[in-house]
Amino acid sequence: MTAFAQSEKISLKIFPEPNQTARMRIAQDTELNSSYESETTSAAPSTGPLKLIIRTVFVMTHKIGAPDKEGNFAAEITYDEASSETTVNGETMQTGDLMSKIIGKKILTTFNKQGEVIDLKIPPDIGLPEEAFKQVLKSIYGSVPQTPIGVGEIATAPLDFTLPIPAPGAPSAKMDGQIKFKLISVEKDATGRIAKLDQTMDGKIVSDAEISRPNGVVKANLDFKVSGAGDLMINVDKGLIKSNSLVATFSGKVKTTGESGETILPTLNMQGTIKLTITGSN
Repeated sequence: MTAFAQSEKISLKIFPEPNQTARMRIAQDTELNSSYESETTSAAPSTGPLKLIIRTVFVMTHKIGAPDKEGNFAAEITYDEASSETTVNGETMQTGDLMSKIIGKKILTTFNKQGEVIDLKIPPDIGLPEEAFKQVLKSIYGSVPQTPIGVGEIATAPLDFTLPIPAPGAPSAKMDGQIKFKLISVEKDATGRIAKLDQTMDGKIVSDAEISRPNGVVKANLDFKVSGAGDLMINVDKGLIKSNSLVATFSGKVKTTGESGETILPTLNMQGTIKLTITGSN
């Protein structure tokens, strides 16, 4: 590799340049531990302590086309591999054949010249919600600082992170916070300029949500914190992640009440880790 001019600032864009093919492997490991505070109320929960482990792996090929007259360009994304394994308190849960249905399917995505997704076409038989696929795209072409930075400098971007809540009818919770990126170096290889960065994240959830239950609506108060760190390598000329490794820890509480304010269940304590690893090649 050839050293890059260390005083020069670069833009850390992560969206694909037109007319190229890239292959991405995404692995995410989530471990969540939850338990109820028995002293909070006499209402007995139906389950005891819970340990949930989810491992998901995707391998995808991205074929990016030429831009049109407006600067928009299409990407054909094919799932080459897909697997998922879930265990609850050590027992493997059956997930059906959802992952096998994904393999070989082609998803058409259209980006504008700013790298934003403006159209998405998913085969009707894939069994994958549009929002779920958008989350996959965000993990690959996620938010990075918009302001150019130089070596040794730190810039921030909004945190885009969701946390699963292990309660029937409960939606995933979105965190507010930021990710800090410190540019360690920029080097050149045969494929372009490679930016190496350290990244740290801090976020929180302090909000109220409603959970639909057979006997009515339950109000849930969420209070969580998340922090994490890792390293990131970006090919800034091709707009692709070369590698991304991030480990985040989270902890918090969920308090539930009925519509009239009475306590429904004991406070739910949750803590765990999420590990995300992305490797790219083209």
